[in-house]
Amino acid sequence: MTDDIPSPQPLSRSEQITAISHYYRAEVQRSLAWRERLDRTTNWAGVTSTAFLGFGFAHPEIHHSIFIFGFAILHILLFIEARRFRFYDAYEYRVRLLNQHFIYDILAHGTLPTDFDAADESYWRAELASDLRYPQYKMSLRAALARRLRANYIYLFTLLVLAWLVKIWIHPVVATSWSAFVRQGAIGMLPGGFTFGLMGLFFAYLWLLSRLGRKPSGGRDLLHSK
Repeated sequence: MTDDIPSPQPLSRSEQITAISHYYRAEVQRSLAWRERLDRTTNWAGVTSTAFLGFGFAHPEIHHSIFIFGFAILHILLFIEARRFRFYDAYEYRVRLLNQHFIYDILAHGTLPTDFDAADESYWRAELASDLRYPQYKMSLRAALARRLRANYIYLFTLLVLAWLVKIWIHPVVATSWSAFVRQGAIGMLPGGFTFGLMGLFFAYLWLLSRLGRKPSGGRDLLHSK
């Protein structure tokens, strides 16, 4: 004897609206949670930069390489924030999809679709269903790094590099000439010229990263381009 497998039960219009409403609320909460994680990482970066500034200038005997360590920590935080931004962008894409194709009609016209299977409704439902079944990032890591760099981190890096140069200039003694300034930029056996060249390459990398990531990328751009 074979068991009868029940066929899928079609939902009524009110049941579909209820399901979408609950799902919308859940996705908003999830995107807000990732937004808070982004803000938390930015706060960490700000506190870390402030700590390096305070500690570096409060102790003249501390070597200027402490700021180079600060650059490394800040870069790690940038990677962490870029990763979180990719998650946020993926969830925010779903929220914006519902905003543009479901919530908009309610607010602008005071109407709801009479037929969810209509041609003008099938696109966004299929897109949302596909994204739920096969979730993927809408933004590359490079684009996420560039966006977070331009949004916040470029100012923190600029502040630290200025502090690093001032630290070399005034500690352990005030450099009165360019040659003395370069000499005080040395790290152990590494000459000052090598140190400045290495840091110049690092900031050239940051500049290129910010320029290469200016092309549209991410969930918001995907929606606006349609």
